[in-house]
Amino acid sequence: MQYSGAVPTAQISPFGARAGSPRPLLLLVLLAASLILSLCATVLFGRGEAHVSLYKLSNLVGPTTESLLHGGGLTTCTVDMGTPGNPICFHAGRMPLASMVVALGICLLGNHFLAVSLFKTVLLLLPLEIAIYLVWLRLPVSRGRQSLAVLLLVVPFGMTAFLADVVNLQVEEGYSYSLLALAVALLFFAVGRSETPSLGQALLFALAVDGVYLAKSSMAPAAAVLLLGYTVLERHRAPRLLVLLLVLTAPIGWALHQHHVSGRYSTGTSIDGINLHKANNPEFLAHYPPPPNDSLDRYDAELNRGLYFADEWSFNDFHTHAALAYLVAHPLATLQGDGRKLDMIFFSLHKSGSSERHGLMLRLETVGFALFRLILWAALLGSLYAVIRPANAPPANGASRSQEGPSIRTCSMLFLALVAAAALPYVVGFAFTRHVSILIYPSVLMCCRMLRRGPAI
Repeated sequence: MQYSGAVPTAQISPFGARAGSPRPLLLLVLLAASLILSLCATVLFGRGEAHVSLYKLSNLVGPTTESLLHGGGLTTCTVDMGTPGNPICFHAGRMPLASMVVALGICLLGNHFLAVSLFKTVLLLLPLEIAIYLVWLRLPVSRGRQSLAVLLLVVPFGMTAFLADVVNLQVEEGYSYSLLALAVALLFFAVGRSETPSLGQALLFALAVDGVYLAKSSMAPAAAVLLLGYTVLERHRAPRLLVLLLVLTAPIGWALHQHHVSGRYSTGTSIDGINLHKANNPEFLAHYPPPPNDSLDRYDAELNRGLYFADEWSFNDFHTHAALAYLVAHPLATLQGDGRKLDMIFFSLHKSGSSERHGLMLRLETVGFALFRLILWAALLGSLYAVIRPANAPPANGASRSQEGPSIRTCSMLFLALVAAAALPYVVGFAFTRHVSILIYPSVLMCCRMLRRGPAI
């Protein structure tokens, strides 16, 4: 088999990739296209909410943002977790990133939905733009492969599932999608290539991984895989130590915060228990996947019926224990549910857990899902092939192995581990479309990595 390498150049960029890549106009087009498409989508999807107060955002993001801006931390007292007549004050109910970004937007622009939405879109698009830049620095030399890589980088901006993350203010995936992409791009295209330690690169990677975790507690396994990948790929001790310290600061600091505000050390939240119970109870198979325009939230009250909770941790503990007891007592039903979740994660072409589309938008949505599945499975199967039959070709164009960076086999193993880590919490819990959408750009990046150095096509 023949292999295609990167364009030979004499200089190494601060990111550890070769500088001086061809066609700088191409980079500008890529960055401009992603920005313009994202801003247009934000206006299109957000214009109907233009007069809605940001303090009304769902998933507790609105109330925690309001509390944060008024000195109350992330506290919210609510019956929205299915406890009518029994309001519970949650001090530890949300990971902080979403509320912090919305609060910053309000501080800068006021309580104006569309303005803050545009602010969030641009702010969280920046990590993705850096990821695109890293790929551009190491485009394949073959014009055919180069064109395919460029197309792959742009295609997600035509997928409604991906754009939903770009524009969304109230779901955690809208804050983690680009940080995850940046961390993956650094591993595939930058880390381990520089002959000298790159502390700036290490700092950027650590911030991205911390952001992924602080956006959503279920991303902790994915963050662990990213950290492991960095420690394997980075050859210099100083950046490895810096990344390790900075990444561990996030869960340790969060646990200390949780103890301070709620009385318990926790690296997660106090609503993790009910999220687990939603997916592990006798009625789950009758409710999942939910019909269009529905979710599992409306069944929360059934899980709480006849119960009274004194505080958030008694609420969390009850649901955690109930879910675990169900898992042990009903293994066959659990496996049946797991099959449905795996179908949602890896195969389904239908959206679940949010509003329904019709007409042209539905057709565009379906085409987007089909493209996502095609890219995801191309990345998965290509990675499996690289792991089973690793390429032994020498570095392209006389480059040293340190310049060439990690092998395609190493990147493939990291990608497979990342997909498994990202999917695992939703197999144990429940999977909606938005939970899967975070894998769109990592899959694109894996395909671009295979194009840069992989079997000829």
